[in-house]
Amino acid sequence: MMNMISQKYYRVYKNETAVSEISDLDFKPGFATHFERGNIYSIPQDNKMFYDYTDRIDAMKKAKAGALFYINLLIKKAENGIDNLKQYRIDHYDDLNINLIDSNIRRLEREMHIK
Repeated sequence: MMNMISQKYYRVYKNETAVSEISDLDFKPGFATHFERGNIYSIPQDNKMFYDYTDRIDAMKKAKAGALFYINLLIKKAENGIDNLKQYRIDHYDDLNINLIDSNIRRLEREMHIK
């Protein structure tokens, strides 16, 4: 019987902080796939993307860096969203605070004899 030495890999999913330990003995041989000309290859969905590392410390550092990058991206999206919200409010100020207030709507209903 042959003595097998197992190598470990460390997997980090995109935008996640968990580091999963994977033994190379856990890998199973894949099946050969024949692609017809014109078939399209697609990469996995963004939330299923991962990176593998041979060193646990590197994996931990990359998980932290990836999480911090994602947090900053979410903050930037939130800041842009708030800016868009403020601009929308400015652009529609007259309608929201003058033209579309309930008293003006009721007045128009009375004028048009709608109840």
